[in-house]
Amino acid sequence: MHEFKLDEDFEGFLEDFGMPEQQESCSSITLEKFKNKLPDRLLEYWQEYGFCSFKQGLFWIVNPDDYEDTLDEWLEHTDIPDNDIYHVFARSAFGNLYIWGEETGYKYEVNTRRGWIIEQDGNARDENDFSLEIFFGGANVKDFDIKDKSRSYLFEPSIKKFGELKADEMFGFEPSLIVGGEAIFDNINKVNIFVHLSILAQFGQIEVLDHDALIRKAFS
Repeated sequence: MHEFKLDEDFEGFLEDFGMPEQQESCSSITLEKFKNKLPDRLLEYWQEYGFCSFKQGLFWIVNPDDYEDTLDEWLEHTDIPDNDIYHVFARSAFGNLYIWGEETGYKYEVNTRRGWIIEQDGNARDENDFSLEIFFGGANVKDFDIKDKSRSYLFEPSIKKFGELKADEMFGFEPSLIVGGEAIFDNINKVNIFVHLSILAQFGQIEVLDHDALIRKAFS
C-alpha cells in the first residue's frame, strides 16, 4: 500500500471543514469493488479517513453501497440510468446527494428536499482525480447549509435543537417542501435519511434540471 499524500485541495477542505468525525473504516472488499469505477483519489481518501462526517454532520463522505437503493428510487423515473452507472459519493445534512458516473464523472447533485436532480458538467475518465480534487477544493461550508424563507441559515439552530447527526440521520422538512411545506425552522425534524428520501422519491415530483433550467427556477 503506498503512502497517502494529502493534496492541496483536500488540505484546504480540511482547513475549512475540520478533521473527520464519526469515521467508519472502509473494507478492502469495498475498495476493490469501486476500483476503476470511482476516482483513485476518492478511494485514497476512503483508505485514509474512512467514511466520515465533518462539522457535526453538515457534510459526509459516504459508502456508495449504503445509498444504492435510495439512488435507484430517485433515478428510476428518469432516463439518467440509461447513460451511465452512478454512485453517491457524498451527502449533506439536509439530504443533498452528490453523484459520480463511472464514465461521466461528477454528473449530478440531487436536491432531495425540492425534488430536483441538477445536472453538473461531468468530466472525462482521465480527469477523474482532478475533478474530484476540485469538488473538495471548491467546497464552502455554506454550500451545504440551507436558508429559510427569511434567508437565515438553518444548520446551527438545527444542531442546537436536535444534536449532532448520525450516519443514518438528516434534517428534513415535515411537511415536505415537495408537497407544499414551508422552508421554516419549525418544520425541521431529525429523520432517518433512508426512510425520508424514499418517501420524498415516492411523491413522484422529481425534475431533472440543467444549469439554465435551474436559473429559471431560482428566478421564477
